[in-house]
Amino acid sequence: MLDRNQIAALLPHGKAMCMLDEVISWDAEHIHCRCNHFASDTNPLFENGQLESVILIEFAAQAAGLHAALLQSLVPSQQQTEPRPAYIGAVKNVELLKPVSDNDVAIELKAHCLLNNSNGAIYDVIAQQQEDILMRGRLILNQT
Repeated sequence: MLDRNQIAALLPHGKAMCMLDEVISWDAEHIHCRCNHFASDTNPLFENGQLESVILIEFAAQAAGLHAALLQSLVPSQQQTEPRPAYIGAVKNVELLKPVSDNDVAIELKAHCLLNNSNGAIYDVIAQQQEDILMRGRLILNQT
């Protein structure tokens, strides 16, 4: 649905720090993204041939922030002001369940929006490879 360039345009980091390669699906409450190329020399978070599990929080935050930006784009233009990027305000109840097992298997990011208002949003997030859940938790996003 969205490719890496379209995603990067909606995230505050821009293309250099965009960890998402594609949006698989999204609606008013959910987004499902994929990262296909995390094990590359261009990924600044990939170190010594491995992606540490804690870094998956950033991947999930990008999925949630992207969802917030997509929701904002649905606001009728007469009500919409400048686009407001979403930033991590807090991370809650994070469980790092398994390490990234295979650098050749895509990482799936799923975010479920529990609350969204003009100040930010709350998301439950999951990062997984195939059926293995690697990380789950809750993110609170602030929008400035």
